[in-house]
Amino acid sequence: MELSEALSVARVSLDLQTTDKEAAIRELAQLAAEHGALGDVASYVASVLEREFLLSTGVGRGVAIPHAQTATTSGLYCCLGVSRSGIDFESIDEEPVHIICMIVAEEGSDASYLLLLSRISRLFAQRHVRQQVLRAGSPDEVLAAIRTAEAADLPA
Repeated sequence: MELSEALSVARVSLDLQTTDKEAAIRELAQLAAEHGALGDVASYVASVLEREFLLSTGVGRGVAIPHAQTATTSGLYCCLGVSRSGIDFESIDEEPVHIICMIVAEEGSDASYLLLLSRISRLFAQRHVRQQVLRAGSPDEVLAAIRTAEAADLPA
């Protein structure tokens, strides 16, 4: 599964309203719930924060990929948030995070969940993808940039 298949324009926020990691996770989880990707926000957020306590999902280069499996969804979904001011995610490079791509995964979806996590990491390792997402003026532009990058990354 590609990020563009797990993401929808309804689950993209170009203006996260916080500079706090926990609040950003909660804001994206609420967005997921409002658009049918998540049943129980509180338990999902608790799972993500437990995961964050073990090791931050701030992967560097201004990107974080918080994620958890939950019994309150059926499928694999993503939400994407952009923070103009940056969020301290305790990232490996100690830089603030500006792009958060959160994965909401059905319990037991290990293989597809890990594959999606890997694809997201590879996608956002590309500077031009990060720049296009940060410059996007609408959720549609974010999804278009992601689709273009995915198409360019496909093996021949």
